[in-house]
Amino acid sequence: MTFSNERLAILYGSQTGNAQDLAERIWRESKRFYFKAVLRALDEYNVLDLVNEKCVIFICSTTGQGEEPDNMKTFWKFLLRKSLPRGVLSNLRVAVFGLGDSSYTKFNFAAKRLYKRLLNLGATAIVELGLGDDQHDLGYDAAADPWMANVWKELLLLYPLPSGVQPLPKDYIFRPRWKVSATALDVDVNRQNSIYYCVKTGNEFDSTVLENKRLTDASHFQDVRLIRFNTDGKHYNPGDILALRPKNLQWIVDEFMDVLSSNGVDIPPDSVFTLQQNDPDVPIPDVLRYKVTFSQLCLEYFDLLSIPRRQTFQVLAQLTDSELEKEKCLEFTTAEGQEELFSYVNRPRRNIVEVLRDFPNATKNLTTDVLFEILPPIKPREFSIASSFKLSPNEIHILVAVVRFKTKLAKERVGLCSNFLADLKKHDRASVWINKGSFKFPSDLDTPVIMVGPGTGVATFRSYILERISEGTATKDNLILFYGCRYRNMDFLCGQDFEELAEAHKMTFVTAFSREQYEKVYVQHKIIEHKEIVWKALQKKAYVYVAGNSKNMPQSVREAFTEVCIDIGGMTKEKAVHFMDIMDKTGRYQTECWS
Repeated sequence: MTFSNERLAILYGSQTGNAQDLAERIWRESKRFYFKAVLRALDEYNVLDLVNEKCVIFICSTTGQGEEPDNMKTFWKFLLRKSLPRGVLSNLRVAVFGLGDSSYTKFNFAAKRLYKRLLNLGATAIVELGLGDDQHDLGYDAAADPWMANVWKELLLLYPLPSGVQPLPKDYIFRPRWKVSATALDVDVNRQNSIYYCVKTGNEFDSTVLENKRLTDASHFQDVRLIRFNTDGKHYNPGDILALRPKNLQWIVDEFMDVLSSNGVDIPPDSVFTLQQNDPDVPIPDVLRYKVTFSQLCLEYFDLLSIPRRQTFQVLAQLTDSELEKEKCLEFTTAEGQEELFSYVNRPRRNIVEVLRDFPNATKNLTTDVLFEILPPIKPREFSIASSFKLSPNEIHILVAVVRFKTKLAKERVGLCSNFLADLKKHDRASVWINKGSFKFPSDLDTPVIMVGPGTGVATFRSYILERISEGTATKDNLILFYGCRYRNMDFLCGQDFEELAEAHKMTFVTAFSREQYEKVYVQHKIIEHKEIVWKALQKKAYVYVAGNSKNMPQSVREAFTEVCIDIGGMTKEKAVHFMDIMDKTGRYQTECWS
């Protein structure tokens, strides 16, 4: 009789898909220890069942200003009910891992709150709270790997395997999540619309491109676009987000098809895929419940430019009949092999198609079932809206920095979404929807607003400023924008518009052109240079908003505001730091940054 361990629920709250990826990896790993694992998004799980669970692993990301992901909001709202008795979860053992970005003040805030609330309700922690950081070279894996190893260690102490039963080896033959059949041409397949046509979200709609304009000089290394979409009057507010579904460009689809065919994997582009569950606890995504062709999947579903994770190499190790390939793949799955894995895939940004070409003896054994295990789905992307509904009620504008760069690999690296957008022509269509943004602007329009937005971080502030212009409430004292770029004549995004508004006393506009002098000058330097203006606004209970790249800028900007409090406000360092913390807690200092 086959041994089966205890039930283990693996629940995730994921905004961009990373927390879901990790939860799925943990679900696969649980099979090595014979657990009856259930995998669900938190809002797909019946929260009332929590009192009957013995053990739950929670994987949770943080979004916006320390908020929970959209697919755990209902679960979290229930958990916060004051009527819940303190010991209601006293029979539950939990492990919580958070995915966050340490450039944010409220780093992993959602996971920290979830962990604290579970313990308040009586749950017992299997291990300490784990916190993954997107700023680490190895991403959240750097913290997730040792944390997960500790979880399995503790779980096996709680639920030991019987005598004679050993954990399955790391290269055990896994069972794919779904059984996939590919058949000949089927006239019932919808080829006229996107594969997402039948599963669109409630506010998703097709939008037409009105204009796709390059803002940076043609000789500048960075191509930044202002793209205008028609929205037919869909309402939005300053700070809101435009989400969209990108597609693979045809050249990467062709390259993927070539890798398959050159290795003897014959999957005709017109073959129709049908999926069935292999495991009742791992549902099929809605979009894959309908018949789709292989070419549709390659264009719209599989992320062919994704950077493979260690799980990919665990699968390839099982497929290959080459001892050399197997040895290398298994090395990439070990804790000791992570630096080499980073050097092979992360540092040069080697994508999954290139990896498949490098491991031909594994690639030749690919099956349709396995494709869904090594090719992650394309995730929706989000962009801050850069326009005002009141000024342009039928349009949404976004700023897009097109990702193209060189590594040691011969071929230029490109970003999937930004290049998809850069390729759009006038009258092309894209599937989009509007999400509520994380920035919360003050309701009192006399309250000063200080905005710090280098590069494309200025997008959301363009929206807010234009909205205030349309309302007739914009003045140089209540709208203060610090903007940074490299050169006035190269990448001064929307700069002329802001300068004209400043000349009309509708705003205060301070620029930092970092490369126009010997010593680099950034927005943080300009904040200190204009400290009198900044302190005057802070004394009037100003709100501060920071948006842009998350590498060093957010911390440097915060330190600049702290220095203003010391130099002009006469505070000690300790009081200035406390002052900034109070601004955080009261919502008067908000950040929205990305890597």
